[in-house]
Amino acid sequence: MASKLNILCGSCGYEDISKNAKKWCTICKEGFCEDCERYHKSMKLSRDHKMISIEDYRQIENISVNLNCEIHGKKLDLYCKKHDIAVCVVCIPLEHKSCSSSDVISIDDAAENAKQSSALLDLEGTISTTIDNVKHCNKNREIALKNVDQNEQKIRKTITETQKNLNEYLDKLERKLLLDLKSKHENCKSQVGKILNQLRQMETEVEKVREQTLQMKRFASDLQVFLGTRQLNQALCKKMGSLKKQIRDYTNNNIEIEVNHVISSLVNEVKQFDEIQVSEAIVELQLKDAKTDQAQIQIHGLSQNINNVSLKLNQKFDIKGSKQQISGCIVLPDDRIIIADYWGSGKLKEYNINGNHIRDIPNSNKSFSLTAIDTDRIAVTFAEKKYLEIINTKNTSERKRVNCSDRCWGISYQDQKLYVIVVQQGIVVMDLNGKTLNTITIDVSWVHHITTTSDRIYYTDEGSNTVHCCSMTGREIWVYNNKSIITLIGISVNMNQNVFVVGEWSNNMTVIQHDEKDTKFLLTDSNGLKSPYALNYNKQKKIICLSYKAGRVALYQVS
Repeated sequence: MASKLNILCGSCGYEDISKNAKKWCTICKEGFCEDCERYHKSMKLSRDHKMISIEDYRQIENISVNLNCEIHGKKLDLYCKKHDIAVCVVCIPLEHKSCSSSDVISIDDAAENAKQSSALLDLEGTISTTIDNVKHCNKNREIALKNVDQNEQKIRKTITETQKNLNEYLDKLERKLLLDLKSKHENCKSQVGKILNQLRQMETEVEKVREQTLQMKRFASDLQVFLGTRQLNQALCKKMGSLKKQIRDYTNNNIEIEVNHVISSLVNEVKQFDEIQVSEAIVELQLKDAKTDQAQIQIHGLSQNINNVSLKLNQKFDIKGSKQQISGCIVLPDDRIIIADYWGSGKLKEYNINGNHIRDIPNSNKSFSLTAIDTDRIAVTFAEKKYLEIINTKNTSERKRVNCSDRCWGISYQDQKLYVIVVQQGIVVMDLNGKTLNTITIDVSWVHHITTTSDRIYYTDEGSNTVHCCSMTGREIWVYNNKSIITLIGISVNMNQNVFVVGEWSNNMTVIQHDEKDTKFLLTDSNGLKSPYALNYNKQKKIICLSYKAGRVALYQVS
């Protein structure tokens, strides 16, 4: 390979000739020009080698598939069915001596129709599951990152608001304190000023007496001086006596301030505004192995004997305003029950676990089937109107509409995906934004009900009176038919992959073991069951919600 743009002929390159290759040998892992390709095909040893165009090779050049034995370096030309491994001729006598001749076959025979093999389908399913798993983890971390940013913004806002509130409060205290200071200052100043005025007046009067005394001394007679001295002295003593009496009780006022101890503590003891703390919570964020998960589900299912499955009636109630069969029902994680009344009022109705009507949920048309996404959200099909809606049951204005190409009937939610029965298409797999991820092409002419687990899809076919179990890629695992169950309608599944189905015309409800090897009738007309239709099993609560007769619903505890 000369560059990313050009692949050179390997044979020509051996002779130091640069020539672009036209074909690629998948066995020799080398490019060939047209002349060398003809020579390569003419050789007996390489005559059967598979040649592909360089353009096709470009699509797989980054896919590394080892065609030689890692131990012996020989070509992998045999396959051991017993050990499910490709081997070379040296491996057989060393590692596979006990394997029979029927166990060891040609690698070409083993690889025949590999593109249609169940192994490839399983790989595709594993890849799909792994991608979903990684996307789920990515979404979880994206949400965590968003929450960290939101926490930072929230704390910033709290700091700013706290500082603002503190500043405003301190400003208010400051204004109040300054007003008090002004009042006390003016009062003290007034008292001091009053005394000061009296003293200044006394000073003026004494100066006047001194002036009179000097004049009297210079110009008056001795008699006048004698009498005047005594009179002026008496007047001065009288004034001084009066002034002493007035200022006797006056004190000096010293204005001081004592800072509130709380504020002093704030200044002296509070060393930081607050403390930012990071709390940790363990997150179950593990990349699960798709194969291991599926195996665990299947093994867990084997441990459940359906002969031990039994029902206990908890509640029966009538659906308000409905005189027809109920088309859909689900029990939400918070014990609310949502009813779809397609043949009656067409409304979505909410009930509590005791069978009391809470309200009608606004909907745009007649609702047929529904599935729970989480505690708040449900997905609802509006069959004849060719669309579905994702509705927040606690905020019904929050809803998303997804148009379908034709009538859409049954719907199921699993691992961030919706599985919808769409006429003329099959089972359409879409994400919660309504983007189509895959379409499983099956005949859905008489298919109206579907349910799912993490690795399987189940649906009933009224036309053939059968129950179907298939992989997430649509590969059929088993088909169940029982002449005692007529007109198979509602279907649901428990944690052990045991399937609950109802026969509308045979008036019964049956549980089918996960491997279809055993069945058990749980309810019949002897239990008062008539025309059962919608069926939902809540895995967390282990409760079955079943609609029957005209507008009736029953809740059963499963044990």
